[in-house]
Amino acid sequence: MSNKNKATGSSAAPNRREQLRLQQEAEAKHARTMRILGIAAAVLALVIVAVVATVVVNNNKTKSAAVSAAGTPPHANADKSGIIVNPGKAKDGAPVLQVYQDYQCPVCKQAEAQLGPLITPLAESGEIQVEYRTMNFMDTNLGNDSSTKAAIGAACADTAGIYKSYHDEVFANQPQQEVKGTDAYPDALLRETIPTKLGLSGQTLTDFQACYDTKATGDYIKGTNEKAAQAGVDATPKYRVNGKDLDMQSIGTTKESLLAAIKKAAA
Repeated sequence: MSNKNKATGSSAAPNRREQLRLQQEAEAKHARTMRILGIAAAVLALVIVAVVATVVVNNNKTKSAAVSAAGTPPHANADKSGIIVNPGKAKDGAPVLQVYQDYQCPVCKQAEAQLGPLITPLAESGEIQVEYRTMNFMDTNLGNDSSTKAAIGAACADTAGIYKSYHDEVFANQPQQEVKGTDAYPDALLRETIPTKLGLSGQTLTDFQACYDTKATGDYIKGTNEKAAQAGVDATPKYRVNGKDLDMQSIGTTKESLLAAIKKAAA
């Protein structure tokens, strides 16, 4: 009986050692696995941080590029003397109607109210190409910078795809009376009220406001004013076709009569 117990005890000892060895191996394997997972997690975390950093940098670069690119509006005409109102719509050989304007000019507003409804459908159908050539001489006359600010805002609006509607809203908000030394177009109107009304929001609105706040299109507007003066334009509004004065007495009151007058001037 005692011999059997000894034998049993002798065989049990190796079994416990084997179990202990297997347990130690399992624990070591688990530890290695956890170390590998820890390293993988650390690497993944670094990758995520790098990706996020890259996205942020690229977004900032995109914003900066959008603002810097706005220095020249996307629909500037060839010699950078104005902005094309109906880009890509004019038929081959269509006459170019050049509209010289100043956003503080009351007669310009009246002319837009009368001729705009005739010009717009001709531009939309491609019968003519329309270019607004904006000036700012009224700033000197009225002792403010409202013409320049409005022109900068309109050029920035071109980068947001709302140039024509922004242009129309500026004239719609022109003060009823010219008062020297007053701010005809407050910044809040030009950078927030008008673009918001026209549907800009989110990043598009932010980009527009960055363009306006930094006066990104300021040099372009200075250039359009100078080119207008070089072209002999000393008063607004003035309408030209392919560089030749349009006979305002012959334009009539319909889009058909206006088109006929434009084609005659272009001949």
